[in-house]
Amino acid sequence: MEAIRKSVLIQGAVQHYTRLIRMVRGKGVYGDDANDIVQDAYVRLTAAVDRTDVRDPVAFLKTTTINLIRDRARASSIRQNVVVGTAQDIEQIACAAPSVEQTVIGRQQLALLEQALAELPPKRRAVLVLYRFDNLSHAEIAERLGMSISMVEKHVRLALEHCRRSLAEANGDCHE
Repeated sequence: MEAIRKSVLIQGAVQHYTRLIRMVRGKGVYGDDANDIVQDAYVRLTAAVDRTDVRDPVAFLKTTTINLIRDRARASSIRQNVVVGTAQDIEQIACAAPSVEQTVIGRQQLALLEQALAELPPKRRAVLVLYRFDNLSHAEIAERLGMSISMVEKHVRLALEHCRRSLAEANGDCHE
C-alpha cells in the first residue's frame, strides 16, 4: 500500500517536470545544468518520501529546485573566486619558499653588496649601516657619530650611489 502511495505521489510530480525546467531556465540556468537541477530535485523528493510524509510533492520540488539553483550559484561563485587571481597570487599559494635559482641569485647579490660595503670608507659605511640596517634617522646618526645632519645625508647619498653603481656594474648594466 505504501509503495503504491509513493508511486502515485511521484507520478503526480512527474507531470510538473516541464514547468520546473522552465522555472530553472527562468532563473538563468540552461542546458544540462537545468536538467541536472530538476533531476536532483526529483531524487531528493524520492528520498524524502521514503523518510517522511510529503504532503505537497510539487511544492517540495519547487522549493528544492530553488535551493539547488542557489547552491550551484554559491559553489560557482566560490570556484571563480578561488580560480581568479594573478600569477603572483598563485605562486604565493603554491610555495612561499624561493626557488633554488632565486636563492642563488639572492646570495650572489648579497655577496656583491657586501663587497660594495667593504669598499666604502669606514665612516661612510657606518653611516649607511646605521641608516639602512638599524633604521636610525639622520638626526640620530649625527648625534651618535658627532657630525652634522647634512654630513650624514651626504654620506648616505654617496654610499647608496656607490652600492647601486657596484651592483649595476656586476650585473652588466652599463647605463648607470
